Amino acid sequence: MLRLGRMIDKATFVVSLVSYGGVLAIMILNVADVFMTKSFVKPIQGAYEITEVLLLCTVMASFAYAQSQHAHINMGMVLKRFPRPVALAFYSLMGLLSAATAGAVGYAAVLQAQSAMDRNAVTSVLAVPMYPFYYIEAVAMFFFAAVLLYDAVLAFLAIRNDEYAEMVISTWA
Repeated sequence: MLRLGRMIDKATFVVSLVSYGGVLAIMILNVADVFMTKSFVKPIQGAYEITEVLLLCTVMASFAYAQSQHAHINMGMVLKRFPRPVALAFYSLMGLLSAATAGAVGYAAVLQAQSAMDRNAVTSVLAVPMYPFYYIEAVAMFFFAAVLLYDAVLAFLAIRNDEYAEMVISTWA
């Protein structure tokens, strides 16, 4: 189980590189746009819509990595008040519900990408196709669902395993 966790951590790091690249691209683009606007009164055409689609990918790609690093807010403060098996059962249930939700969002993103491809949906200024960005969102959300599912299964196993219990409970703030 722990080997699977290490593999998931590596995979989420790769997905997080999309997020890092997106943030870097957004920063460079906006600095260049402001510079061009203030210095030459000639803004970069389509800078706003490029920022929009990059932000979509950047935010979605950061979810899985944040979950693998246990950086998301959770209910640990409340759960610590329950007996350990009950707290771990609730934590596991919350993880399963969250994984189902993230999977549903990923599936919806696939449907949205297919719809955008069928309609030839493009951005308004640069006419960049929208569907690749929706597919990136879908992949990122499926990775997020996988991390949530792994955490839920680990919490479920922790009900009967003290080593796993210490690992899970140590992530609660």
